[in-house]
Amino acid sequence: MRHIIHATIATAVVATQAILPVVRVPFAETAKAAEAPAVVQNNYTLTLNTNSPKAVLVKSTKGSFDTQVLAPLKAAQAAKAAADAEAAAQAAAEQAARVTLARATTPVPALSGSDAEYKLFIYNHESGNNPTRANSSGCLGLGQACPGSKLLAVCPSLDYACEDAFFTNYAFSRYGSWAGAYSSWISHRWW
Repeated sequence: MRHIIHATIATAVVATQAILPVVRVPFAETAKAAEAPAVVQNNYTLTLNTNSPKAVLVKSTKGSFDTQVLAPLKAAQAAKAAADAEAAAQAAAEQAARVTLARATTPVPALSGSDAEYKLFIYNHESGNNPTRANSSGCLGLGQACPGSKLLAVCPSLDYACEDAFFTNYAFSRYGSWAGAYSSWISHRWW
């Protein structure tokens, strides 16, 4: 609710003149607020015309609702959205850096160099050394063959010896040895 505190109009009224000049009327308004009232300055023009059915015409000189309210509001909303997007991108980058750092600092056991140790390391990390283990992506077996149907075509009973031969063949054909497969696994956390 607004209350007009004061208004001052300075005009010279001549009884025989039909049109009076436009007079700028500055006044202060008080808006009631919960904590403390805020004083807002407004400027209006007051036109007096005795020859018109609308003898008094009051207009705001501050501009339209679109330019005075909507444009700044939209600009503020766009700035907030941009700041939120930048903050989200920065948070994602920081999270990615933390994940990368965690991977880089996760201790990996030093192996003495035998293929059996490298193979066991991969089997333990891929399936817990369980020949029947499957994951949510459809990978299956000791070394998690993806898709699992590749492994089932060669080892339909999922026995340990058959899978060991299957994954040993894979390690040698792709990486040249179990040591090469281990190095790749350490770099990528998969093989």
